[in-house]
Amino acid sequence: MKEKFIADLKKTGKNGIEDLLSYLKEIEFYDKPASIRHHLNVTGGLLEHTENVKKEYLKLNEEINAGIPKENMIIQASIHDLEKCFAYTSEMQNTITEGQNNFLRSLVRDNMDLYNTYGLDRYVENKEFIISKEYASDLIKWFKDGRNIAPPDVRSDWNYNENNLPLNHSMRAILEASKFIELDERDVLAITYHMGPYGPFDERKRSKAEELYPDVRLLHLADSIATKKEDIEAALSNK
Repeated sequence: MKEKFIADLKKTGKNGIEDLLSYLKEIEFYDKPASIRHHLNVTGGLLEHTENVKKEYLKLNEEINAGIPKENMIIQASIHDLEKCFAYTSEMQNTITEGQNNFLRSLVRDNMDLYNTYGLDRYVENKEFIISKEYASDLIKWFKDGRNIAPPDVRSDWNYNENNLPLNHSMRAILEASKFIELDERDVLAITYHMGPYGPFDERKRSKAEELYPDVRLLHLADSIATKKEDIEAALSNK
């Protein structure tokens, strides 16, 4: 999968592709998850999701004869979620809220046997839990359920990066890719609006972008189809 991803980007013939590929390796693109709680929330999930989107995008373009150049589709699909390389980190960041910490401490006082049996003190420093807010939610649910089973593991090796640059998801992808390759106008618009109506942009401007290039609608559709398929596959595998 990684080899195909690299080969496809090289085939675009874009100046700067080799530098972009080196950068993707540097920012751990091939290791990052596609999400934390949802589709492909596993190591390598981002690459898999990217390839799934590209596959659906190419198929849609052929099926409806949209006429989008293949090179543009490869570029757009390959970098549309680039921001996720910065949004997720393998470090367990101390993002637990004060309210969560207070609640967990009260739960521990009432369930010291569970706390001691399962060695939860490994998550505590100076009587404060030092964990992510996501894992704090998991532990709270575990305590409240009262089941005498081992506490949940951290759901994956990845957490939200609270130190991420406060920039829109799409804009960060464009910013980072533009350091190495020149994006066409259609690429910028497709990536900007790839979240469709769920993105934080003016609907009138998105509609105008859709009128200019079919890429805008189709990249969003391909992303939606790929994500839905990934969710269904995950649900079926967990049965």
